[in-house]
Amino acid sequence: MLSRDGEVSALEEALAAAAGGMGASLLMEGGIGTGKSYLARAALRTARARGFEVVSARARQAERNLPYGVLHQVRDQLLAAPVPPAPGLCVPGPSAPAPSVPDGCGPPEPSRPPAGTPAVPEEAAAAQVHRLLAGHATRRPVLLVVDDLQWTDSRSLHWLGHLMARLEGLPVALLGTLARDHTEPGDEETQRPDATSVAAVAAEFHRRVVLRGLNVDSVGYLLSSSFGAPVDAGLARACHQSTGGNPLLVQALLRELQRTGVGPGELSAERIAGLGSAEVAETLVARFETWFPGIGRALGTVAIMSRAHSAELVAELAGLDPVEAADVLHTLVRAGILDASEEGVTFSRPIVRTSFLAAMPPSERARLHAEAARALHAAAAPREEIAAHLLHSAPVGAPWAGQILVDAADAALADGEPKEARAYLERGMEECGAEREPELLRRLGQVELADDLDAAVPRLRNTLDLIPQVGDRRAAALADLVQAVVLSGDIPEALRIMEAEVVALERQGAEKELRIGTGALLELLRLLDGRSAPAAPPAARAVRLEVARTPWVRRAEAAVPALHAQWRGRRREEAVQLARLALSEPVGTVNEDAALRTALLLVLARAGEHEEALEICRALLAQATVEGSHTVAALARAALAECAFRVGRLQESAQAAYEALEHSPVLPGREWLGSAQARCWLGAALMESGDLEQAQRVLLDDSRPSGPPGMALPGLLFHRGRLHIAMGHARAGLADLEECGRRLRLRGWADSAVHPWRSEAALAHSRLGNVAIAERLAREELELARAWGAPHAVGGALRVLGLLAGGDRRAALLTEAVGILRESGAALAEAQALGDLGREYMRTRKIRKAREQLRAALALAEKCGAGALVRELRQDLLESGARPRRDTETGPASLTPAERRTALLAAGGLTNQEIANRLFVTRRTVEIHLSRAYRKLSISDRRDLHEMIHDDPAPPQPPVPRPQKTPELCAPRKIPVIT
Repeated sequence: MLSRDGEVSALEEALAAAAGGMGASLLMEGGIGTGKSYLARAALRTARARGFEVVSARARQAERNLPYGVLHQVRDQLLAAPVPPAPGLCVPGPSAPAPSVPDGCGPPEPSRPPAGTPAVPEEAAAAQVHRLLAGHATRRPVLLVVDDLQWTDSRSLHWLGHLMARLEGLPVALLGTLARDHTEPGDEETQRPDATSVAAVAAEFHRRVVLRGLNVDSVGYLLSSSFGAPVDAGLARACHQSTGGNPLLVQALLRELQRTGVGPGELSAERIAGLGSAEVAETLVARFETWFPGIGRALGTVAIMSRAHSAELVAELAGLDPVEAADVLHTLVRAGILDASEEGVTFSRPIVRTSFLAAMPPSERARLHAEAARALHAAAAPREEIAAHLLHSAPVGAPWAGQILVDAADAALADGEPKEARAYLERGMEECGAEREPELLRRLGQVELADDLDAAVPRLRNTLDLIPQVGDRRAAALADLVQAVVLSGDIPEALRIMEAEVVALERQGAEKELRIGTGALLELLRLLDGRSAPAAPPAARAVRLEVARTPWVRRAEAAVPALHAQWRGRRREEAVQLARLALSEPVGTVNEDAALRTALLLVLARAGEHEEALEICRALLAQATVEGSHTVAALARAALAECAFRVGRLQESAQAAYEALEHSPVLPGREWLGSAQARCWLGAALMESGDLEQAQRVLLDDSRPSGPPGMALPGLLFHRGRLHIAMGHARAGLADLEECGRRLRLRGWADSAVHPWRSEAALAHSRLGNVAIAERLAREELELARAWGAPHAVGGALRVLGLLAGGDRRAALLTEAVGILRESGAALAEAQALGDLGREYMRTRKIRKAREQLRAALALAEKCGAGALVRELRQDLLESGARPRRDTETGPASLTPAERRTALLAAGGLTNQEIANRLFVTRRTVEIHLSRAYRKLSISDRRDLHEMIHDDPAPPQPPVPRPQKTPELCAPRKIPVIT
């Protein structure tokens, strides 16, 4: 009785009217499975409990042409009742005792008059049963129920009309149920001119109620009752959407879930949408098969088509006569099983379609899909419809099929659906001949590069093996393969592949442009592997760029000197110019040379062109998101984490790194290159925000199956060394920093352009009392930074040298560092230098200047979200006698970085365990952060989080006790970062 308040209310009114001596009639209408019969039985129980005399009759489809079928059921029950009939009462013919229905729910079978009994005219029979009913009603009110009115014979219908015309003065309630699919073709009885129609009788009822489906809450209650535990509201909505709340379909779905043994924790909306019950298909076919023997084939065809455009198409695929097919569809639409629109007919409830598909053998499904594809192609249907059938069909063996699948794959890629594109291409391989196999294999490799990096490498190897001829096709396949191997982190393997290819091209006398392109790719790989030979003279490079016409060749040729200049720490202007030139070359898709383009935008970032690098990186990420390339998107996010950190946008850096780690490709037994890079910059951002505990989990986690790729190892050592020093483990930090420098030198990479380990090591040595070593390292860093020429590198090196200098030279160097860093756009490094300069002015008793510098540093640090630096600067301002604004103890601004990150993820709908997995913390830590956030925000649960913290700037952090200064050096409280 769930979701039946309106129907129950209407029944209560009818019973109350009958109890008051005023007859009432109620008709309940609904489609198949809406619960009409269940409501009729419930009405009988309710009336019996209230002292009513109850009489029920149920019409059957097989007895529709049996005269007086329903009337005899009513008569037999009235005769069997204890109330004697009135004197002189005559009924049409004696009857035998009526057998009971086995399940006890339905009325007894109608009895037949003995042979030879004269027929009683319809009017006389109706009048006699009316007197019999009136006699019972004199003792107590009567409820008369007629179930499935659509199957009632015409003579009984005539009697019902006779009864309702005389119901007003009787204490009788009449309840009828009627299905919408009550028209039966070819019924001779209903076609008689004098026959009473169902519609005419239905119009006589005092009130008609249309039964609707159960609501979402009722479906959720049934789900919870079935599983014995509460279920998620999303699952209840998915079940309701699949069944429309139809009780018959809901119960069938619940039985299917019980048969599969799936628990609520394993269910998802997608899984529910794909469930079907063969019993639903069998029930519907049995309901209509008497009228239309081909109903099963017609419904199976509509299930395969998903949307049948015309009756002619259904007739063709189901092997039916077009007129018969039109009648079938018309009847099914009237019954509510199908919905009709200008586009065609489709199932009104998704579970009905999946049920017919579940009941169909796989071979029949494949055959029907193939036939549907052929028919749609002949009718010039849209390409996507044909491709959807080809995807699930048996091989068609026609050229048009392969081309449609390839076109569908291109469209899926344009829509950002690489998984769909992969499925289309794999199916297209079965339709296309050997001449197109290399092309499709390469496309498959490109798609897998976007979504499944581990599968892309062997696929692209096969592609290269299938193209033995030297030419553009092999060169393009080679570039794709090398990029996939590089992205997987195996630089030596990529180098071996390219070296073998260059030798083969020289031996076969390939055209000059191909040799230039492959030669440039070989140089790039040698640079990455640290085995580069001296760069070609600029004049030779200019000639090659002039000769090259293919975009990928020009990009590779320009990238070689740009990356060479960066790794060697020389000719910054040339590196920037060539990087811009290479990035300006057009690309077809986001996957094309994505690794190279990411390396080039990092050249710009490390050369000090921060905003330009950020803009290019965001554009790359947006394009990868649109095209659905998860690998390139993760790579772009890892690069964005570095670019954002270098300009001091710590929150953006951390968010990009988190997303890169969450969506990175999973490689068996090793860490992906982009994941390792994102982890480095996430650790750096966490350190600067003051969350050392979480930074340890990110940078010192030893649970990974293997170490990071060789390219990322120097970066990990650099940031790990800084973390050790920040935690007070100076010697461990120095060991990591020196190992970072050793590995950079082994690869021939410059220090200042990538990781300025000397500056960090210099400050650590100064704390340990190794002043001479510290000053030597700082001077070397400044020399290398000036040779490279990036302003942020020069400013950072000057700042460290100033901290190590003494007397007036310290203030002069720090002032120079501040000026250079202000022009560089590196806000965090500028804030650090301003803070150091302010402390120097405090040491020399220049209080006014100190406050000015410290306030400027504090404003920048707050803007960057550098919580650790903010706390130090607040303490410095307090010691200078200034009164910085008081910290907010409540509201969004009071949240710590860890609390804010946790609250943002919780507001986004993640569970505590999902937040813990993403942030590399325990579930208990998440619960603590959320509890503190609730208290500071004055809310009770996560439902109010989004409004409270959305778009609120990163807050400053409260001051903490600072350690005692070292008089000789006036060292800062933490080891600063040099960007």
